[in-house]
Amino acid sequence: MTTATTTDSIERPLWKLLPYMASRPVVFGLVIVSGLLYYATVAVLPALTAYAVGTLVTEQGGAAGALLVGIGFAVAVAGIAQLWQTSIAHDWAYRLLKDLRVRIVEGIARATPGRLLGRRTGDLAEIAKNDVGATEMFFAHTAADYVGATLVSIGALVTVAVLNPLCALVMAVLMVLVAAVPAALARKAGQQGARLRATRGDVAGETTDVIQGIRELALARRGADYVERVLARGEELAGAHRRYARRAGVELVSTELLLGLGLLVLAAVAGSQAVAGALALPWLPVVIVLGTSALAPLATVSATARTLGDVRAAAARVLAIIGYPAHVAEPATPRRFSADVPTVEIDNVRFSYPGHAEDVLRGLSLRIARGETVALVGRSGAGKSTCAHLLLRFWDTTAGAVRIGGVDVRDIATDNLRRTVSLVPQDIYLFDDTIAGNIRLGRPEATEAEIESVARIVGAHAFISALPDGYDTRCGERGAQLSGGQRQRIAIARALLTQAPVLVLDEAVSSLDNDSERALHESMEALRGTRTTLVIAHRLSTIRRADRVALLDRGVVVAEGTHDDLATGSSAYRLLLADQHGSAGIDPG
Repeated sequence: MTTATTTDSIERPLWKLLPYMASRPVVFGLVIVSGLLYYATVAVLPALTAYAVGTLVTEQGGAAGALLVGIGFAVAVAGIAQLWQTSIAHDWAYRLLKDLRVRIVEGIARATPGRLLGRRTGDLAEIAKNDVGATEMFFAHTAADYVGATLVSIGALVTVAVLNPLCALVMAVLMVLVAAVPAALARKAGQQGARLRATRGDVAGETTDVIQGIRELALARRGADYVERVLARGEELAGAHRRYARRAGVELVSTELLLGLGLLVLAAVAGSQAVAGALALPWLPVVIVLGTSALAPLATVSATARTLGDVRAAAARVLAIIGYPAHVAEPATPRRFSADVPTVEIDNVRFSYPGHAEDVLRGLSLRIARGETVALVGRSGAGKSTCAHLLLRFWDTTAGAVRIGGVDVRDIATDNLRRTVSLVPQDIYLFDDTIAGNIRLGRPEATEAEIESVARIVGAHAFISALPDGYDTRCGERGAQLSGGQRQRIAIARALLTQAPVLVLDEAVSSLDNDSERALHESMEALRGTRTTLVIAHRLSTIRRADRVALLDRGVVVAEGTHDDLATGSSAYRLLLADQHGSAGIDPG
């Protein structure tokens, strides 16, 4: 199970949620006070009522009027306290959930891409949505409940001890037994909760795969097979729920039996003490009610404890993502390059992906001058896209260095690096936002005129203007409302809008037809020299327009020069072109 491993390194996850609670100490204090006030009034109200009954039965009702006033006041306070506790605890809890979700996004961004290899999108979404939501139980219903229940129970026990020590001893034994039930089953609850959360993540992952791949499944006639996989995961989840429910049922029955039998024992002991004269008769119902008041909060806590296995597992999965260390380390003393349009240098770089024995790059060296456009070509697996990843520090080199403006990218702060290098990847992602919103992604403060300007450069303004809502047209999930070529032009416009001085185009025009590609290149001629550009390409029309071409083979540059120079002087380059004769071009890598 890929999801089960997320909780392995997180010990005592609920304790590790406490700093989030303490981040708003004033509100946390008010939540505790509201819970304490509520539980106190819940204990005092029946005690006052019991004392009123006791005095009336024993014909000592001189203070009945004052008692009735006290009971009425306690009823009002209990209602207000419950309303206050519910309101403030839930508002506080949902604010903390918002913080957790923000930190999850930060953790995923910090760990991208290496630490998320093998993690399924559906499982990550399950963590960000439902696992975070499950911690609301802890924030809103556990902290205040536990503190209030503990203090009120101790207060009731002390009061009974003053009235009759033997009854207090019976109460203390019952309190220990009621609290011991969830404690005894806590380990099993935690294991079952972890399994339950992991299985939910697997179900979410399988379901997301089916939804995202529905076209491919239909074409391969494998839809029914994958539906069976989802159903099988669903059956595993149902089994995990059944086991969790059986254990929770054992806790419930055990607690209820202890409460029922315990109160019978307490009533018998209190009655015998009243008969023996060790307890004043008007106080007899008060002792019994206080026993109930002391045990009822513990029963409430026990009820929440039955769900803590699931909550604990959810918290562990959330904290695992939040605690992801950065995939690449931030420099202790960040440096900046001085040139407006910098050079890019890949110097004797070796690199292998984790878990792979062979190096993808084997001493690769390449220099791109200021404002120069270099096309990187080669067969699949030659290391072209890896060069782009190293330039952006998605990974760090195994040996050698990647420099921008003479500064090692490992010495540039990540935020600054991402402002310096703009990438248009092969797999373009557009959000379910407006076209303008997607273009503005890299520069939220950009004006409408600036957005239209870059759209014109990439040849997108015409088709955008023809849409019913123009730039306010929504792209759909992953840009589903647009064609592949339209998505690519919007992605290029987004990259240009950032005004990053280094531009990386990784098969960025592969979905454009010949006329659209030619128009794009002609429009972008005005930008030539204003950016240092690395183009990973397979189309001859794109390669020809580069100032220089670098041919990669097995992780090293084996030839450099203009397209014409290589076509006449490099047999390896000619062989690459010959192998792709009649196809769309050179195979991407």
